[in-house]
Amino acid sequence: MLKGAAKHQKDWYGKWHTWAGITAGFVLIIVSLTGSLLVFEEELDVWFYQEQFHFPHQKGDAKLSFQQVMDKLKKEYPTHDLHGLFAWETRNDAYIAYGHPEGKDIHLQYIINPYTAEVTAEREYHKTVMGFIRNLHRTLLIPEVGKYLVGISSLICTILMITGLRLWIPKKWKNVKARLGIKWGASSKRVNFDLHNTLGFYFSPMITLISITGVVITFSQFVFLFLFLLSFQSPQSIASILDQKSNYYEGAKPLSVNQLQEIAESQLDNSVLLGFNTPHDSIGTYSMNVWSPSASEVGNRSIFWLDQYSGEVVYSSEKKELMLGKMYLNWVTPIHYGTFGGLPTRILALIASLICATLFITGFIIWLPRWRKGKNKKVKQSKSKVSPQKVVEA
Repeated sequence: MLKGAAKHQKDWYGKWHTWAGITAGFVLIIVSLTGSLLVFEEELDVWFYQEQFHFPHQKGDAKLSFQQVMDKLKKEYPTHDLHGLFAWETRNDAYIAYGHPEGKDIHLQYIINPYTAEVTAEREYHKTVMGFIRNLHRTLLIPEVGKYLVGISSLICTILMITGLRLWIPKKWKNVKARLGIKWGASSKRVNFDLHNTLGFYFSPMITLISITGVVITFSQFVFLFLFLLSFQSPQSIASILDQKSNYYEGAKPLSVNQLQEIAESQLDNSVLLGFNTPHDSIGTYSMNVWSPSASEVGNRSIFWLDQYSGEVVYSSEKKELMLGKMYLNWVTPIHYGTFGGLPTRILALIASLICATLFITGFIIWLPRWRKGKNKKVKQSKSKVSPQKVVEA
């Protein structure tokens, strides 16, 4: 009875695995291949546009401060709405500002020499090579709908990993050893089958993590709401997060970037400012992104919202009602792109993404002959059937 139940269960897993792969296979090949490139997005961006990130300097030259860079930027672009400035270590230590010309609906990046504050490029990121790859990865270049196609396909990928692990388990445990390797001397059909089984087994944990975090990123607005409800916070807590304002009064003068940086960095021990977003109007707040090197890089990124006039911390990601949100901020994207453990995990994420694409190709090669065989069998069966009417006529 148990054997019959196990066979029935495995048959169902097989059907789920097959049809899930057919449904989402093509999308997931695109997403996997583009995702493998996005693991090293910043480095590839620098490589493609070396002239934009070439900053000649003498050894020992100090980088300019956020204040110095922002001051020069405002002088050079007085009619531009500048709403953010970040330091990018992975982009040759460049400063990158974000903004747009007044009255124009375009979003620009300003690549800035960290030693001279010279703007080496103004660009729309989606028009760059890596920007194109990022959009293809996230939306398949299909506005609105594409994002959800990718998210649903990522969910299907998770199902494929679970069903695949169940199908990997042999009927007899003595055959486990054979499932852990590849018979390179066998027929091409057997090698392809072994590749699919073996690579799927070894890389399913990492691929599952990448898939689940991909689903979370796609449906982040629903995930944030769920996390907030999970923390049992009141609606007033949500209002306090969304209603962050600076206390404006007549004659009030905004604090300098240096002053705001000092306040933000004083909130955590040995912390460093990564960048900030500026207020949109006279009652908006500064959003200061801070990293504390006292622990792991991934787990210690925090955001402080500061009153632009007094420097008061009006809200912080350290507050208990945002701790689940902070976990999302600090772990979901790093796990998805493999940055949580430095270079080794990035390489692992790159390989896992390529393996994921390989699994769909090898799976298709396994499925196609079976599908043709089943189709031919149905044709033969239909031809062999002779209706009673035709027999009488004969």
